[in-house]
Amino acid sequence: MAEKPTTPPVKKEPPRRRAVWRIARGRSGGSLALAIFIYWAIQAGRDVLAADGDPNNPMLSKLFPPEGKHGVKRPANAELEQSKLWLANTLAQALEHNASLAIDMGGGDRVSEELAAESHLADFLKANGVNPTFAYFTGPERDDFDHVYRIWESGAFRGGDSILFLNEGLFRSSSRSIDPFLWLKEDPRLAEMETAGVRPIVFPALTCMKYLEGDDMNVFDVVAGKPKADGTMVNPLWKHMTVKWLEAFQHNIKEEGVAEWLP
Repeated sequence: MAEKPTTPPVKKEPPRRRAVWRIARGRSGGSLALAIFIYWAIQAGRDVLAADGDPNNPMLSKLFPPEGKHGVKRPANAELEQSKLWLANTLAQALEHNASLAIDMGGGDRVSEELAAESHLADFLKANGVNPTFAYFTGPERDDFDHVYRIWESGAFRGGDSILFLNEGLFRSSSRSIDPFLWLKEDPRLAEMETAGVRPIVFPALTCMKYLEGDDMNVFDVVAGKPKADGTMVNPLWKHMTVKWLEAFQHNIKEEGVAEWLP
């Protein structure tokens, strides 16, 4: 009797794990972008934790509470030692649960820079099967980019994949026909970063955001079709614009080929 062909066992791939660290000034859109990355990961069924260490803007912990499946406790205060202890515990929690991580230490603060350099963060993550992504955020003002470039040049965040998000939502002009980052695309410092492997990606403006904030709604509730606190629905045009905005941002990420760099 001829032997039946045997099917080789399917090799089980290890879980895809990423740690994305936000690097930016305050109000540069970093917290919102991290929340979007977490939202996409959850929608795709991937395990992810929202590590909110931002002392000034607890956006992530509001969207993903510490007591929930995707939340972690916030640090006791913004001091370096407390932040270090919080980061150590948070990383241990992510490793224990084989989860990806989105880390928000706030904007414009040197604590995160010192913490990353002192802990050799990228080496630690890679040694534990987690790929690091350093997500820089800049607005169109020159001093926004000066801030980001200084941190990048310092070498505190090296050894991982790096993305530079160009936040069009911080453009102060009412005209949308002008490229707010035209000057940056001609700046030799951006070319230097790109040569080193940094990928620039446009973070589009959501021009109806002020109306959503006026309704005390976040973009995820709007997309999900949840009602406002008074039971009424968000203006359908604002919902349409929000959905299209998320799709455009996701398109930019996929087009640049860095979707695998996110949780």
